[in-house]
Amino acid sequence: MHHQAPDSDPAKSANPVPTGDDMEQHRFIRKVVTLIIVVGAVIITFYVWGIMERHPRTDDATARANVVGIAPRVGGQIIKLNVQDNQELKKGDVLFEIDPEDYRLILEKAKAELATLDQQLAQAHDTLHRLEPLLPHGFTTADAVDKARTAVTTLQAQRQGAIATINLEELHLSYCKVIAPFSGRVINLNISAGAHVTAGVPVFSLLDMSKWYVIANFREAEIRHMAPGSEAIVYLSSAPNQHFRGKVQGIGWAVKPEGEIDLPPSGVPYVKRELNWVRVAQRFPVRIEVENPDQDLFRMGASAVAIIKGPPAK
Repeated sequence: MHHQAPDSDPAKSANPVPTGDDMEQHRFIRKVVTLIIVVGAVIITFYVWGIMERHPRTDDATARANVVGIAPRVGGQIIKLNVQDNQELKKGDVLFEIDPEDYRLILEKAKAELATLDQQLAQAHDTLHRLEPLLPHGFTTADAVDKARTAVTTLQAQRQGAIATINLEELHLSYCKVIAPFSGRVINLNISAGAHVTAGVPVFSLLDMSKWYVIANFREAEIRHMAPGSEAIVYLSSAPNQHFRGKVQGIGWAVKPEGEIDLPPSGVPYVKRELNWVRVAQRFPVRIEVENPDQDLFRMGASAVAIIKGPPAK
């Protein structure tokens, strides 16, 4: 005799239907989790805002170095060019040479004029020495002695002028070799040997790589959190994983207001505003001197990020 087992539903026994209390508990947990997330986001927002307020940061920054135009002090034709564009140089290296022949001839002429004056001066001295003993005995006149003395004095003055001319022409001759005033790198070289150069007109530029700095434009409300001497951190866009130490050298005191046309062109920096239909905060340039620049990474005009760690300790 077989007994039939009672009907059973395995699916129902495995997944029991949630009760109203369970659903209410789940809703409460979701609300608590949501509240925790919102509160956490608010706390993180205020924390980040506090950091940004105390440590201003900007990516409107560029790496800079001093650039000097290399201009000869005498004019003439370049007979030898010793550098190439982007070449690294040491202080005292000869950059190029100007044809010295004209200046050498002028120097030789000045030396010849000095030799002639020396001969004339010697003769004038002999005449004076010959006339002076004769004056007490009446064999010559006082007027003749005075003329001899005047001739000596005049020739001595002319001799001093001739010596000054020789020194000047020797200086001009030395200027025919243009040397590097400091160690750096050649930029914007667009000239060849054979070209004629003019005194005082730059031939190319030399980048001074001994000191690098970053010009960072900060909003006017942020500059109160910094001062000369404030420590800073600098990042280059080309090497975002490497930071460099720096110190604020100074904060710009003048920028050209947008739309102003009555200011003289006196070299005031102009910082363009981000928007022109709303009133936005003006930015002022802050100069940060980099303490440990990497000569292989820093380039003139490279994009950078600057972070101010706070005003200096008093």
